[in-house]
Amino acid sequence: MEQLYLEIGKIVNTHGLRGDVKVVPWADYPEIFEEINFLYTKDETRFRIKNVKYQKENVILSLEGISSIEEAEKYKNCVLYARRDTMPDLDEDTYFVADLIDLEVIDEKEEIIGKISDVFAAGGADVYTIKRNNKKDLLIPAIKENIIEINIPEGFVKIKIPEGIE
Repeated sequence: MEQLYLEIGKIVNTHGLRGDVKVVPWADYPEIFEEINFLYTKDETRFRIKNVKYQKENVILSLEGISSIEEAEKYKNCVLYARRDTMPDLDEDTYFVADLIDLEVIDEKEEIIGKISDVFAAGGADVYTIKRNNKKDLLIPAIKENIIEINIPEGFVKIKIPEGIE
């Protein structure tokens, strides 16, 4: 089932005395915060984004409703969400991580390998962690040579396991 909200980052600290928050972005590009208007907390508290700045790998956000360091402190370690229907369209062959998690993974012979349990960036490509029964997790780089098909509506990913990986 498609999720209404997608995790987009985490507030890791306050920034300054006026209530700005420092966010570690969980999106492919931090500028996504300039393309959306509202963020939500797990309890669906809504914040309008007033201003976006960048500091190294982090994003500094000014959020409507948080105007002091004391108010900002309350949201430290809070995960932020964006509504899926407000996110920019994805390029072809690009997916939200939330849509990949728990997809069944099959090989070229249509044999079940396991399920995707995590996706992380490594070098120039994402890597899929595939949880297998009674075996060590399998790490597969998500590159054209390895990914035959991703079918989110039918709930599977077909892969070619590279030589030397078990």
